[in-house]
Amino acid sequence: MNEDNEIFVYKLRNRFEESVKGIDATTLSKIRQTRAQVLAKSKYKGKNYLIWIPAGAFASVCMALLVFSIVPQRNVEDQTFIDEINIISDLDLYENLDFYEWLEQHELPS
Repeated sequence: MNEDNEIFVYKLRNRFEESVKGIDATTLSKIRQTRAQVLAKSKYKGKNYLIWIPAGAFASVCMALLVFSIVPQRNVEDQTFIDEINIISDLDLYENLDFYEWLEQHELPS
């Protein structure tokens, strides 16, 4: 926090503490009893960490969906194209293409 905020918080805290000091014992007792009753009726009773289990599961599922949707899936058409390229590259004709072009240009007379 910057200095202006710290001064504001300090003044606010002092005013709150002064106002609490002015509460009579009967009112303060009612406030404490009401607080205790509300806490007793609370369904979590200090186990607020349990709320994070479904949230964590949901986040994990979302991350898994995101990862699997981004990763490219191999297509059958892509695989057949790759296979065709591999077949063409295996041919001796393709490896000696420069030689065959040269031979065609410099054909010896019979």
